[in-house]
Amino acid sequence: MNLDSAELKIYIYTSGGKPSSPQYTLSKSKISSDSVINFEISELIKDYINVSFDGSYSLASFTAFVDTELTRTFKATVSGTEVTKTDATPLTRKFLAFRGYGELEDENLYLTAPYYGKNINPTLSKDVLISNRKIYHKKGEPLYVPFYTSTDGVNQVKFFDGTTELTSKIYGGSVSNIRADKTDVTADNFTGALDLYTADMTFRRNEDSDESSKTAVGGGTTTKVVYTTPTGVDVDIPVEEIEECKYTSYKVTFINKFGALQDLWFFKKRVDSFSTNREDYNRNILTNTTTGVDYSRFSHTNSLLDVSSEESFVMNTGFVSEDHNEVIKQLMVTEYAWVHEQTNFDFEPVPIVPKTSSFTSKTTLNDKLINFEIEFEYANSYIQNVR
Repeated sequence: MNLDSAELKIYIYTSGGKPSSPQYTLSKSKISSDSVINFEISELIKDYINVSFDGSYSLASFTAFVDTELTRTFKATVSGTEVTKTDATPLTRKFLAFRGYGELEDENLYLTAPYYGKNINPTLSKDVLISNRKIYHKKGEPLYVPFYTSTDGVNQVKFFDGTTELTSKIYGGSVSNIRADKTDVTADNFTGALDLYTADMTFRRNEDSDESSKTAVGGGTTTKVVYTTPTGVDVDIPVEEIEECKYTSYKVTFINKFGALQDLWFFKKRVDSFSTNREDYNRNILTNTTTGVDYSRFSHTNSLLDVSSEESFVMNTGFVSEDHNEVIKQLMVTEYAWVHEQTNFDFEPVPIVPKTSSFTSKTTLNDKLINFEIEFEYANSYIQNVR
């Protein structure tokens, strides 16, 4: 029998198990020239991934669970009679959705059909969820590094000060170490200058965010992070801790291409700017009095109809490695970014938007020392205009 049509039900949720009704029900008939039916669901799922971050990595939300049910209909002509057959049981799949993206040349790591050997649907990194392989970090501040820690991901993460192991965490194979909350993110908060959060790709549906938070104890200065792949290979990520004496350092947190929270420190010069946009009109200030027409010289003839404002700032990373070209690219196209700074309430992440629209890739060969200067603007107006 030949494939004729298909119906796909999509269930999207963050906790509490699969909902009783799907968010989407898609139906398609096969085009006669094709042998398969394709459904593009990423943009539909994206609408249901609500990103929130208030400075707590353990409570951050940027993922969603997705269950799909596919029911196929086949047709054939037997002895001149059309025969129809529909799947008695839907084909089901489970996913964890991130607000990430793939690039045109990203590798597809699927080992089985239907995506094996194809470029469509690039797969998520199965180890560290950042593109740079060297981390620049402010001395004395918590260090957050995202990892994929499902059973086919990172098995162990160690923090070192030189050759001295500061702390170690085991993930992956042990059920007690597999956590999945409503965002599938776990936070391991070291009491010293070490923190680690992990993106867990397992599909345990009965846990909440409180159960996903685990604490490990460490201290000292981190000079490298070592993680162990599923094949038992240790990979080093060097960490350079910066103690900036002249400028105030600022941390920017953003959603990178993997859909994970990544921190990027800006150690050097910051310049703040403020601009306004005014819309005005000429107002009639004449008044009728018993003695005739008059006006007050204290009244405005040129009056404001509306005024909007924008606060922006330019920051410099300081000298970084070449692989930060990719980090800056991801920062420039991110949908969500925050700068950590003092507000009227507390020291907290403030929503920002990268304003720099282009940059030139830098290399040690051409530029010797690599510094990136990026302009940002605050994502909210200076004048409170929430209505």
